[in-house]
Amino acid sequence: MTFKKEIKFDPDNFTVTVPGQKGKEVTMGVFDKVKVRIVVEKDKNTQRGKVKMHLISPVESEGL
Repeated sequence: MTFKKEIKFDPDNFTVTVPGQKGKEVTMGVFDKVKVRIVVEKDKNTQRGKVKMHLISPVESEGL
């Protein structure tokens, strides 16, 4: 998963901090439970499928 906005990665603690709603930051660890939405998008030119994953919980990632 990639983020468009700046994120903070702590390699010592294996955590990622992303901006959340209302300016709050959300920190997720490597083995924390999260919910994701998985969709298959077709490329307009090749008609091949591409898998996309969006983080749903603890923070919505579509705008990140």
